Amino acid sequence: MISTKDNCVFVHVPKVAGQSIELFFVERMGLTWQQRSQLLLKPNSNPQFGPPRLAHLYADEYVKYNYVTTEQFSDYFKFSFVRNPWERLVSEFTYRKALGHKQYQGTFKSFVLTQFPTPERDDYENGIDHYRHIVPQSRFIYDSDGKCLVDFIGRFESLQQDFTHVCQQLRVADTRLPHKNSTANLSRSGKWLNIVRSLCKPKQNKRHYSEYYCTDTKDFVTRYYQEDIDRFGYIFEEKV
Repeated sequence: MISTKDNCVFVHVPKVAGQSIELFFVERMGLTWQQRSQLLLKPNSNPQFGPPRLAHLYADEYVKYNYVTTEQFSDYFKFSFVRNPWERLVSEFTYRKALGHKQYQGTFKSFVLTQFPTPERDDYENGIDHYRHIVPQSRFIYDSDGKCLVDFIGRFESLQQDFTHVCQQLRVADTRLPHKNSTANLSRSGKWLNIVRSLCKPKQNKRHYSEYYCTDTKDFVTRYYQEDIDRFGYIFEEKV
């Protein structure tokens, strides 16, 4: 996401509250969610210009695909947010399952061990970027030499506190992220709105992410996201 109003770039790691952050900047521009393309939040049908959804550009792709100049990228405040990788993958699975996507309708174990997304499964024509949703978070934020390309990395676990820091850097007075019921602004249809409401509704008996894992899936995810685990210091937490 690029906001020329606030001179910032938000590197959106999927399933880390990205749409709430994007909606904040969309509303600051006086736009509706349907007008979000002005912040580079739009689909892309050409692989030569990035992923199927430009909201999910890696940090190093903004200049690579000429969405900003090198000078702009250097001058703009760049930020991103990360999340516990074991929890993030469960969030992706339950989200896609609620949307009715076929490869997510089995168990979490079968999804991880036999249906894990690959680049070949992405669909540019229909704006499907399942692979980008499970890419290690480090890939979004660091270049191939291990250099961090953003100025600030916030955490999902301290979302509002860290987003307040972002706003302070941008000299934005209102630091409150949109409430969950603001996601009604994201809906395209009644069906989609019902799904969003279902996902956002507090659940007293919501399963802890660790309950989805067995030894095989835990080991797979640990290996796959080892770089994130090492960089961001996350651990696998058992339900208390």
